[in-house]
Amino acid sequence: MKNKYMIIAILAAVCCAAAIVYALRWRMEEELPQKPTAVRRIATRKRQAPEKKPENKKPEEKKEPTTPPFINGTVTDTEGNPMAGVVVSNGIDCSATDSLGRYKLPNDSTARFVFFTVPADCEVPVHSAKDHTAHFYKPIIKGVTRYSFTLKKLAGGVEKYYKMIVLGDPQVTNDFNPYYNGPDDKPLEIGDVERFATETMADIRRTIRSLPQETPIYGLSMGDDVQYYGGFNPMLEQQIREVLGSSKMRIFSVIGNHDQDNNPEYLNKWEEAWGPTDYSFDRGNEHYVCFNNVRFHGKYASYYSPGELSDSQMKWLQQDLALTPKSKKVVLCYHIPFTFGTSPFGKARPLSAAHEKGHYSSSRLPALLSLLSEFSGGYELFCGHTHFAINHETEIDGHHVIEHCHAAACGNIWQSNINICGTPNGYYVYTFRGGRMVSCYYKGTFWDAHKQMTLFHADTDFNGESYAADWDLPRDRRIIVANVFNADSHWRITAEENGVEYPMQRINSKGQDAFATGYHHKYAVATSFRFISKQNSYLIMNHLYYYEPKSAESKIRIIAHDPYGHTFTEDAENIVTEPFFNYAHYYK
Repeated sequence: MKNKYMIIAILAAVCCAAAIVYALRWRMEEELPQKPTAVRRIATRKRQAPEKKPENKKPEEKKEPTTPPFINGTVTDTEGNPMAGVVVSNGIDCSATDSLGRYKLPNDSTARFVFFTVPADCEVPVHSAKDHTAHFYKPIIKGVTRYSFTLKKLAGGVEKYYKMIVLGDPQVTNDFNPYYNGPDDKPLEIGDVERFATETMADIRRTIRSLPQETPIYGLSMGDDVQYYGGFNPMLEQQIREVLGSSKMRIFSVIGNHDQDNNPEYLNKWEEAWGPTDYSFDRGNEHYVCFNNVRFHGKYASYYSPGELSDSQMKWLQQDLALTPKSKKVVLCYHIPFTFGTSPFGKARPLSAAHEKGHYSSSRLPALLSLLSEFSGGYELFCGHTHFAINHETEIDGHHVIEHCHAAACGNIWQSNINICGTPNGYYVYTFRGGRMVSCYYKGTFWDAHKQMTLFHADTDFNGESYAADWDLPRDRRIIVANVFNADSHWRITAEENGVEYPMQRINSKGQDAFATGYHHKYAVATSFRFISKQNSYLIMNHLYYYEPKSAESKIRIIAHDPYGHTFTEDAENIVTEPFFNYAHYYK
């Protein structure tokens, strides 16, 4: 029993001693300064042996940095004030700036540019003091997400009126086309760019000088600025841009089929020179929308005609128009006509008119007309491409549609001074005032602005071609044919014989112009004769008129009344009788 108590006492003493030692040690640790955590971690790493990677373990792949989901920026005026309501786009999506001038757009990897719709109360920015082509865009650079713009307000605010000079197909090539400086047949080797500069642009400057100094003047090229006929020249698109920008007018361009020809390198050259292919801008009360409606198919440069748009383009266009005040007039600008064509996309519609059999309207036209019907200011359709002038009229879903198809500045690709419809090389001068198109006339290069027609006898033989044969007109009746370049159904064309006016009969059908065909029969080089002749089923003529005189001795004058209140006249004394009249061969 005594031993039992002794063992318990010894155990209790040991426990007490252990408790005292533990308590003293805990107190000492509490009083010692603590080491920084980082130092403690470093020390811990140093004590650890480096880990060996398993031989069969693959190194971790580096993750690419994620693309920022948006691009953004601000739009301000030259005073630094934010500009609200300015539409900014990347060609896929559109966004309007807020009250602080800020915008935000999805950062789409397919977008090439960010750009703004030039407001009606701001100047059109240009590339330089000597190059007045529009510069309203910035190329998207990988890794850059902020793009800001500074706009200059017009001193007088939104322009009450302005002139718009429209050119169809400059189409300069990298070759020498037939050029004559006299009545003989000795061509000179002068390049197309030089001819465009010394003829077309020289005449445009002359037209601009004839206007009051304060007149606002703008320009539009309807595409095919170049064609790489004669070999690829990487500077050609830049050269024509600089020439187009050399006058006072501030000029925009759409892209044509020959600017790209289904070749990415050609398309890149156009974008380097001009920027985005789909964009918009405002002048006065008009909203201009420019886009690429050339849709290639197959391996080569085959394209749909009439023109077409992709689903993404339609989506962009819907966004653009949704952000446009519905009181404006919309002017759609593109290269290939929407209302006619002979190489249709599968969903294109055949035209209903019997005299235009084989032609179709674009599959997109009904949807476009539906969008345009929302605008109380109405709309205009502007295109080029054809190398013949026509204000084409057709019926689409109950709408009477007029499409302004502009004659080519190059005529038949610089191998003559006339288009394949007989319209001279030249351009159009439009006047917009208060939201309305109040004037439009055709200006033949180096022609008097009042000369709006040429006259012929139906029987005259132009190198084997005649109007009587082309249009089944009576022979030996001294029938007069008037080619009124810009006419449509709203014009009134009469023949005044001995002081009495008689209506002239309008020709409106597929066919050819005898004088132009006869001329090119001899001089066609840049294109085949088939393109100019009646074998070209694409060509529609609707600005030829004819009249049979009552007497062979009568004095006759042709009078053309346009829908804007202007009257143009031409005396029958000036009827063209020579097979190769000087203005077609050389017009000085």
